[in-house]
Amino acid sequence: MKSNLKSHFTYSDRVKLQYNLDNNFNLSAASLARVLNKSRSAIYYEINTNVTILNPRDKFNNSKYICPRRIKFPFTCNGCVNSRCSHKDRIYIADNAHFKARKVLVNSRSDTANSRRTIKLINSTVSPLVLKGQSIYVAKLATGCPLSESTIRRYVDKGNVDIKRHNLPKAIRFKTKKEYNYPKATRLDINVINGRTYEDYLDYVSSRPVSKVIQVDSIIGKRNDSKAILTVYFVNSKLQLGFLYDRKHPNVPYILKRLYKVGIYRGYEIFDVVLADNGSEFKNLYKLEVDEETGEFYCKTFYCDPYKSCQKAECERNHGLFRRFIPKGNSFNTLTQERLDEIFSYINSYPRHSLNGKTPYELFSTEYNPIILSDLNIHKIAIKDVRIK
Repeated sequence: MKSNLKSHFTYSDRVKLQYNLDNNFNLSAASLARVLNKSRSAIYYEINTNVTILNPRDKFNNSKYICPRRIKFPFTCNGCVNSRCSHKDRIYIADNAHFKARKVLVNSRSDTANSRRTIKLINSTVSPLVLKGQSIYVAKLATGCPLSESTIRRYVDKGNVDIKRHNLPKAIRFKTKKEYNYPKATRLDINVINGRTYEDYLDYVSSRPVSKVIQVDSIIGKRNDSKAILTVYFVNSKLQLGFLYDRKHPNVPYILKRLYKVGIYRGYEIFDVVLADNGSEFKNLYKLEVDEETGEFYCKTFYCDPYKSCQKAECERNHGLFRRFIPKGNSFNTLTQERLDEIFSYINSYPRHSLNGKTPYELFSTEYNPIILSDLNIHKIAIKDVRIK
């Protein structure tokens, strides 16, 4: 009989694993395996392979004390209640584990049989002529090599072939793309992310097709600006709003709660699901779900996976229209909310091909009521008067 257990770990699985390791001190491996729908061997492998060593030098090599947590499950210091322990250097962190596993996965696919054949083909045809001073284009013509120039240059940049970058006269003028070193710390509390990952979001909206989703993000001017812009994108109508906020005290839940109440005042629930990224300004977004004072439920909140802006691509794409008004590198300190409302009035009055020539303003007004947009200082502008620059 085929087992239904899954050995592959997604980011959501790793978040749940860290959450259980941090908060369930007496949880057995068998119990955790049932919670995650994994085999015990898969959990053992995941922890031991992707654990974060805070101190590379093992303190226990010079100590007679051996912590039992290091030689049996959970094999980490997560959830340790010994506050006086000075050996807490083996921690399972979901973000670090995910990046480490992804890197291993990518590297394992880079040295395929096809790659080896390609390297051999380049070295036997193009490389000898390029080393004589010919360009890649001329060497391709002379040898009839079927590979494209970009493919050959990619293998050159990686250092996999006999040609080196200094053998190409113009290649040294351009920098090769370097691998980005992501931060090694989780930006949001694991207790907040657990149950609110992008995978949880997909499960939630698939079970509730009529969900009214908004995507929220931040736009930054200069690094030392005191102001930033919170953008709110309505997925159904593609309408986007912008709100200035203080970067030192980003009260995003308050802004969204105020927006929610504007719709309720006019008799409409304009959103019930919020999707945000892992930015620190959204660390308290989960408080929007239930009001602490009244206990009133507002909406469900979810977070994209770290550095996965493609998971809310619609919101990111709309930022391109905003950047036509205020290009990157310009300060927001002198920007006013009135000017911001004017900019988004132009953006929302701009027809979209994906909406069959309709504007986000028209679709939102059809779904709800234009008076809501009037309350938010967003006005309809005639197409001939729309200025996107």
